[in-house]
Amino acid sequence: MSLNNKATALLLALSVWPIHTALAAEACPVRARQPLRFVDVFDGPAKDQATLVPDKAGTRSGFWLLDYVYDAHRFVVIHCKYADNQMLEVKLPKRVHRCDYKIDAKKTLNLCCK
Repeated sequence: MSLNNKATALLLALSVWPIHTALAAEACPVRARQPLRFVDVFDGPAKDQATLVPDKAGTRSGFWLLDYVYDAHRFVVIHCKYADNQMLEVKLPKRVHRCDYKIDAKKTLNLCCK
């Protein structure tokens, strides 16, 4: 099962997430001693379950191209799951061209959107 599919299954099992609006570069806030482990990227509200598959998905890096979401007058929502299983929902209401992910040797995920 891919990283994106595992995260989707875990996220859908939960029904409530804290919602934050973020600037594009701050997709998943850094939390002390709680590395980011999984993300899901949604076209619109997560409750609509429109999970986006990365345009390029590798084992250590990949990206989503997102212009078409904003061109259709919608927005992107990102679910961030940390090592302590805390979930954070981040809405990106302003246009984001793409979100890139990288996974380091410690399996810490870094997500950067611009």
